Amino acid sequence: MISIRDVATSPQFQTYHWPAFCDVTLTFKKAWQNDKGIWIKLDQQQCKKAFRLFLSLFNRAVYGNANRRHGKKLRVLPVIEKKLDGRWHYHAAIELPPHLSALQFDELARECWKKVDWGGPRIEIKDNADRGWIEYMLKPWQKSGLEDWSDCIDWESLHNPIADT
Repeated sequence: MISIRDVATSPQFQTYHWPAFCDVTLTFKKAWQNDKGIWIKLDQQQCKKAFRLFLSLFNRAVYGNANRRHGKKLRVLPVIEKKLDGRWHYHAAIELPPHLSALQFDELARECWKKVDWGGPRIEIKDNADRGWIEYMLKPWQKSGLEDWSDCIDWESLHNPIADT
């Protein structure tokens, strides 16, 4: 079984080669009414899909045509959690690109999150994040909606290309 320490020290979760990064927390709505008037309850798969949509919108907003033409994307380390009250949320370390200020990053992230149907009312973004944020994201509590704590890592959305080499 993979331990928290193994993941936290793995190459995929190293950020020493990032110029800077922000800690981002995104909360989800518990349920959402589709265009047919049917209420849908949120689950882990829908959270992951909504987070991928957010990243797609955010990468396009940050990099414009370079995202589409050259696949340029932000580095991101995402972790999904579920509170005891049933509310899903994501914690992520997301690279702060050199061409954006922390304020511009924050504004773009909020604009993109508002476009996600499952996007909840609460989004927290803090710049100057450090290794403490990575360790906090991987904490063992608030993983109650998952079979195992290691299921909290959204491997499909994780993007840290230099660490993969």
